[in-house]
Amino acid sequence: MKFISLLGIVALIGVAWLLSEHKRRFPFRAVLWGVTLQFFLGWFILKTAPGEALFNTCQQLVSRFISFANEGNKLMFGPLANEAVMSKAFGPENALFFALVITGIIVLISTVSSILYHYGVLQLLVRAVAWVMRQTMGTSGSETLSAAANIFMGQTEAPLLIKPYLPGMTRSELHCMMVGGFATIAGSVMGVYSGLLKVPAGHLLTASVMSAPAALLISKIIIPETQVSETAAGSTAKIERETINGIDAACSGASDGMKLAINVIAMLLAFTSLVAAVNWFLGQGFSQLGWQTQQPLQILLGYANAPFAWLMGIPSKDCLAVGQILGERIVLTEFVGYLSLSQQQASLDPRSYVIATYALCGFANFGSVAIQIGGIGALVPSRRKDLAQVGIKAMVGGLLACYMTGCVVGFLL
Repeated sequence: MKFISLLGIVALIGVAWLLSEHKRRFPFRAVLWGVTLQFFLGWFILKTAPGEALFNTCQQLVSRFISFANEGNKLMFGPLANEAVMSKAFGPENALFFALVITGIIVLISTVSSILYHYGVLQLLVRAVAWVMRQTMGTSGSETLSAAANIFMGQTEAPLLIKPYLPGMTRSELHCMMVGGFATIAGSVMGVYSGLLKVPAGHLLTASVMSAPAALLISKIIIPETQVSETAAGSTAKIERETINGIDAACSGASDGMKLAINVIAMLLAFTSLVAAVNWFLGQGFSQLGWQTQQPLQILLGYANAPFAWLMGIPSKDCLAVGQILGERIVLTEFVGYLSLSQQQASLDPRSYVIATYALCGFANFGSVAIQIGGIGALVPSRRKDLAQVGIKAMVGGLLACYMTGCVVGFLL
């Protein structure tokens, strides 16, 4: 299995090279150090005592925050947010009011993140991570800072840290920034997956940290740098705070969190309904051919992604099931993928479950392409066309970065 995972890393780098716009400009330094950083980070967190302590602390911290969010939910929504009351009234399977639970968690984490950003704590963490990656991989200051920010922030929030440089960024840097957004998830939704779907928070945070260097190396293979970057020397300007104090930051974060929660709910409503419609149409067509199935889309996606699942080191018996889950993430959202993963956890090998948890940890789906083009395009309208041109390539790059993280974890398990 370990050999297969190593083969998977080589294969994914090969796929990225086949997609490269300049195949002769292979970024050997970025690839070598990117893979090295991935292995080191994975080994430290998963295989050492300090890393295990950090992993467990993260789990406990997220659990504590979820309990805090539940208190707010109970105040606002009364018995609808009380799991015990709902279970008694409607049964254990209906104990959680999904929309209310995710709203409370997202709003709280967004509020705390905004406060940390106001006081400079978040920027300090981001710049520390960015410094390590820039010194080793040789990437520019702006793209590295954005990649590091995506570990803690969302795909449209991280670019705010490099807003002054967006108009002058090279095509390669724009692509790199977008790949970083697709290869990781935001801290606000991380709490939702951990609290509602019982995905271990430590795995989610570890996945985002490991995928940051993977995003840099994959993006530099697909669109190598051919121009001179404004931040090639590594220096980036500090962004002025838009909030005046901690209270203002908390209010701003709460407002942004509510917008995000509504967006998540709307996306899930739309895409779940859309999949049902696509399955019906496909089912009608396949029934004429004598193939009766209620989920043809998931089955087709499973066959398409099963080879990638195998390359990560997932046991053969689980490859089709995990392939379907990976496919759902691409067409729908990573939330739907994690929902399917949690529902199938009992039937999957523990190794398959852990690897899939890492491979799913990213915003690499078609809906996010529109989100990034719209969100980042609003920050820099002059580059909207450039963002649209590299959008799909960046999503594929983010997908490959997530799969690389799955391969590294498959080797370490």
